[in-house]
Amino acid sequence: MGKYKISAIAAALLSCGWAAPGAASDTPLCAEATRLVSDLVCVESAHGVALAGTRERAERLLALAEDGAARFITYFGREPLRYAVVEGRDAITPRETIDALRKAGFPVILPWLSESVFRQQTELSLRRAISAQMAGQPQELIDAAVATALARQTDPARRERIELAAVSHELGHDWFRVGYWGGGALNEDKHYGGPSPDWLDEMSAVLMEAPSSFEDRVTQFRQRFDAYRADPAKADENTRLLIDLPTFFTEVHPASAQVRLLNEQRTAEEKKSAVRILTGEEARKIAEGGARFYLQSAVVSQYLIERTGDQQVFGRIANAFVRGETIEQWLANAEPKGTLPRDLTAMQSDWLAWLEARFPKG
Repeated sequence: MGKYKISAIAAALLSCGWAAPGAASDTPLCAEATRLVSDLVCVESAHGVALAGTRERAERLLALAEDGAARFITYFGREPLRYAVVEGRDAITPRETIDALRKAGFPVILPWLSESVFRQQTELSLRRAISAQMAGQPQELIDAAVATALARQTDPARRERIELAAVSHELGHDWFRVGYWGGGALNEDKHYGGPSPDWLDEMSAVLMEAPSSFEDRVTQFRQRFDAYRADPAKADENTRLLIDLPTFFTEVHPASAQVRLLNEQRTAEEKKSAVRILTGEEARKIAEGGARFYLQSAVVSQYLIERTGDQQVFGRIANAFVRGETIEQWLANAEPKGTLPRDLTAMQSDWLAWLEARFPKG
């Protein structure tokens, strides 16, 4: 979504590569980061830093980021760009700080929300939505409805589940698009900003998610696929598109139009922020457009790995796109691709056969 991110937080461990974090003064990456963000605790890995109000919180964010970094190496065959996850205590990290961190050698920046900021932002979104729905009703009833919804949305267990996927997911987008094309190639008019087709941009993020989150997407795909097989005539458009590979490989992200509209509707104050929380109808519209794309990204990635026999095939596809090739040209080029068909028509037939084997009726 370019530099302005609409967070999925309200819409809905350590791994190889990092050592035990030390004090900021003992670690060079943290020394550089805290020169610009002096009011936060910093911990670091070989790949980047996490800054937050407490050491415990910074270590949690670093662990989530490092899990994603390990998966990026697994699936793309290259080191992720240096990152900084920045969770301000009482405010969303301002753009000036993000820009300064980039110039200081952290090309991938993820502004994250502390518990207090998350609660404030969620309450604003809920109040906006519920006030519109209950227009004309007594204020005390509106306040009670907001309080009930806020308690549900800010449940700690719910937030923890979402963070498990979202931190590495969002970093994955930037590791991919900035890592392969550089920040200067980003275009704010595109949904993601990068030159890559949207499907690989989304897949690069979904592949970074924790295994439990990824498997949830596979399970949801199967449920929709089973419903389609039970009665194709009753399937809605998104369900029919779920198994349409040629469309998946060529379409713009299904949520892009809604994201663009919401960006245009931001207030002057909201435009100063790098993150915006959405709930209710706003979040539902984003989720409607994007859910199918996320599920496809998960299962198509499994298909590509199995047919090519190459867990790092995504890096090879990305390199082809950097060279200016299309998906059709990559399929037809001389690179080894295992048993993957060499054109989209044959690939669609093979994909359907693979789906039947992958998700047998029962």
